[in-house]
Amino acid sequence: MHAFVTTATAVLLLCACWTDIRRMEIPNILCLVFAAGGFVFQLAAAGSGGVWFALGGFATGLVPLWLLHAAKGLGAGDVKWFAAFGVWAGASAVLQLAAASMLIAGAIAVVLLSCRIPLVRPWALKLRWPWGIHPAHAGKGAKFPFMLAVAPAYALLAWNGG
Repeated sequence: MHAFVTTATAVLLLCACWTDIRRMEIPNILCLVFAAGGFVFQLAAAGSGGVWFALGGFATGLVPLWLLHAAKGLGAGDVKWFAAFGVWAGASAVLQLAAASMLIAGAIAVVLLSCRIPLVRPWALKLRWPWGIHPAHAGKGAKFPFMLAVAPAYALLAWNGG
């Protein structure tokens, strides 16, 4: 990725992480401003080809993740974040980041499910859980900010030159 794109997407990620961890939401204005900035950057950097690149990234971030949102797999803010990320980084980067994020989210889910194991549960309940139903409690409903999975996936992909 271009150094400016890496910087912009890292700022987008940090802002989204901050709000997602604190309030379990990613503000629309954040996604809108970053998406608009990405379109301007792509237009300035590559002309009409850059706009098509941005549109492809936007659609790739929006459509498949919207299907996950419809299945109650993640929040609408996460979908809009990936669409804004796609404007900057393109379709391929969105797909790579989404796949890596889902794998990390799966690992987090395994850890959360292990909190329900009778031997682990007493220690798990001692940990504060700020995002609703504590994962150590039986039943559905434990949630975590998806950006907790996106941030390490982004770092991993950046480390590997993606």
